[in-house]
Amino acid sequence: MVDCVILAGGTNDKLDESSGVPNKALIKIGGKEMVRYILETYREVEEIRRIVLVGPVPEFAFLEDEYPLELIPEGDSILQNLSKANTFLQTDRHLLVSTADIPLLKPPAVRDFLEKCRPYNYDFYYPIVSKENSERKFPGVRRTFVNFKEGTFAGGNIFLVNPAKIESSLSLVRKFIEYRKKPLKMVSLLGAGLVLRAVTGQVTISQLEERFDNLLNVRAQAVISDYAEICFDVDKEKDLELIRQIMP
Repeated sequence: MVDCVILAGGTNDKLDESSGVPNKALIKIGGKEMVRYILETYREVEEIRRIVLVGPVPEFAFLEDEYPLELIPEGDSILQNLSKANTFLQTDRHLLVSTADIPLLKPPAVRDFLEKCRPYNYDFYYPIVSKENSERKFPGVRRTFVNFKEGTFAGGNIFLVNPAKIESSLSLVRKFIEYRKKPLKMVSLLGAGLVLRAVTGQVTISQLEERFDNLLNVRAQAVISDYAEICFDVDKEKDLELIRQIMP
């Protein structure tokens, strides 16, 4: 079993203003708020025990009667929000951490990711999707990819983390969330020497995992997913337009 943390704090000024909402997770797609799609997905995943959402509580309070949801007031940063969720849950179960802007995510994608993470004996699991799968699912959509010897991949918008490692790894986790669309910056967190090797496709996934362990004392594993929707978040108006075409 795992617990789920949905990070829905902060604002996206351009999207919020153009949509007339105070938080982009409340943007309506197909007649309902984007966050509902996320909640409906996670409540159908049997492996998830508790779901907490960190954000402005008054704006999300209307969801509590409809979903198995616990609300936590947001802090000043993603870093603080994750720390608050960890303190609130007080669990030794791994946490499935998710952004609130991935409405295409469906239960099979989450189940597949969690199944590939078993038996949860690593501290950090991060899904990656091949360029071929991404472009097959979303042709013409621009994504940032990084080259490995095993192939070319983009990063996802969920991850699994050992709660015992969160406090000591908060700065790293924050950067992973910030850099999830900038894979080379993500690689640079593990050393400048890896960037050049990544650009030329000379780094293996296992080498990155080993670097995590050596530098940060965090046992990490990249998880190759066939579900490209894990990488598709709504961050720009073009993303929203495409989502509305897919989910009219």
